[in-house]
Amino acid sequence: MYLELAHDIGFGPADEARLTAARPLVLPHLAGLVDRFYEVLTANAEQRAVFEGDAQIARQKVHLESWLEGLFGGVYDEAYFERRARIGRAHVRIRLPQRYMVSMMNVLRMGLHDILRRGATAAGFGLDAREATQTSIDKLLDIELAVMLETFKEDYDQRARARERLASLGQLAASIGHELRNPLAVIDSSTHLLARRLGDDPRMTKHLERIREQVARSNHIITDLLELARDRAPVREDVTLGVLAQRGLEGLSSSRCTFEVRVDPAEARVCVDASQVQQVLFNIAHNALQAAAGRVEVDVSSVDDELQLTIDDDGPGLSIEVRANLFEPLFTTRTNGIGLGLWLSKRIVDKHGGTIEATHGPLGGARFVVKIPPLRPR
Repeated sequence: MYLELAHDIGFGPADEARLTAARPLVLPHLAGLVDRFYEVLTANAEQRAVFEGDAQIARQKVHLESWLEGLFGGVYDEAYFERRARIGRAHVRIRLPQRYMVSMMNVLRMGLHDILRRGATAAGFGLDAREATQTSIDKLLDIELAVMLETFKEDYDQRARARERLASLGQLAASIGHELRNPLAVIDSSTHLLARRLGDDPRMTKHLERIREQVARSNHIITDLLELARDRAPVREDVTLGVLAQRGLEGLSSSRCTFEVRVDPAEARVCVDASQVQQVLFNIAHNALQAAAGRVEVDVSSVDDELQLTIDDDGPGLSIEVRANLFEPLFTTRTNGIGLGLWLSKRIVDKHGGTIEATHGPLGGARFVVKIPPLRPR
């Protein structure tokens, strides 16, 4: 790809020589350009939200300065551009909007031009040499931008293939999901009968409990698959917070975690598709129990008729890369997960006109906040 781009743009040995010659002129000013770059970047709230905090920005400044030094390194081969492509893939992982690749590359372009204009004479560059070097910079940055944008296309293609797989999965779920429920129901009822017959044998009780857990997990997967197949619009109705929380969290517990649920006020009514929102609450709380080290807190509340669900855990939390992909179909960090629960949850919340956010929480792990605005039924 690099050879094709270099040929089309006309980037060759003469450009490489000019950039190498400009290295001593440019390097002393790169730190200032990096500061200017992040000043522009962080002034945009959407771009600033991509980063977790000042510490991460400080680390990224070091990476950017190294990247800029590489522009004047004199070696521009396939290995060089593969390293640059990895940077583009990192931007994809953190979900930096693609349009900012163009605008922020232009900030660097103009900054490098300004460095050349201010320092060319003192460095012995004539007007022709300075303009030729600026052209070489433009060519290389155009190639760099094309390489990075190609990584967004790679991501788009992967998402398209994922959507195709999901469509097939939905058809499969619609055809066999209900059939699977029947034998699972038989297994579940049989374990209850066996438990009564076997009495208090701890070994048998342990095995029966494991069977029930796997039946519950299978039913949960089937529910997600059937919801994928249905893809229905929400049908809103009035429901109390107490009922919503009770039914949404039914069956959830953990022997190794403190599971605290607060509903305030329990009698408050919200207008939502109860079964869908209960599924959202169940999915997120279930994930929190899986991730938690010892504590999960769930808050269900209503503010000006807006439903708010807040789920905190004290697990390892979410890296910026995980947060960027968290609501993508088939993305999971668990070895036994299938990556549909949070994706389906987001679809449900989106259809209600609400929002769902994943952040760092006060317990040290993840915090999920769901907000669904009011809508009275017609």
